[in-house]
Amino acid sequence: MAIVVVGGSTKDIGKTALVCGVIAALRDFAWTAVKITGHNYESEATSSRTASESTDSTVWEEVNAGRTTDTARYLAAGARRALLVTRHGPEVPLTEIRLAIEGDQNILFESNRIINVVKPDVCFALVGGWGTERKPSFVRLLSKADALVTLGTVELESAEVPAGIPRFELQSLNHLTPEMVNWLRSRLSPSSRPESKA
Repeated sequence: MAIVVVGGSTKDIGKTALVCGVIAALRDFAWTAVKITGHNYESEATSSRTASESTDSTVWEEVNAGRTTDTARYLAAGARRALLVTRHGPEVPLTEIRLAIEGDQNILFESNRIINVVKPDVCFALVGGWGTERKPSFVRLLSKADALVTLGTVELESAEVPAGIPRFELQSLNHLTPEMVNWLRSRLSPSSRPESKA
């Protein structure tokens, strides 16, 4: 099982586009892509989703590919499954997530908070300019990041960037560079990672 986390420094920075870029670049992984949010997307649920609810979260499974929702974009990029998990509190509902992804092999999370409960094989930190206000949940994610990703050239404050990790400057978050794809494949190869950590 491969686990990849994509987190971002601010809201609307392009995390979904980067998740779609990873899915499209590594289609052979047959990803289950999971977006975890504290926002209430329940009102946006349509007949294209199926839901299971608990007191701690709602798990929606997208069934139609398209551009209308982030999860539909995952499927359009080539994900095998796409889930939206809505938190109803500060904690990530790991039990509900485990039940929803039971039997799936490769999981791609779009979330900053998942890093608190899952040890991924790769954690990408998508960063914008340091002048913008960052999510508090990004500080911990950044400390666990395996690579930084930026859209184009972005000046970063070196004091806050983890030492020794690669940085990938993309011209489009939907399209990974060959260098990034090769790096990611090498990190996800069975010989370079331990058994399941979720």
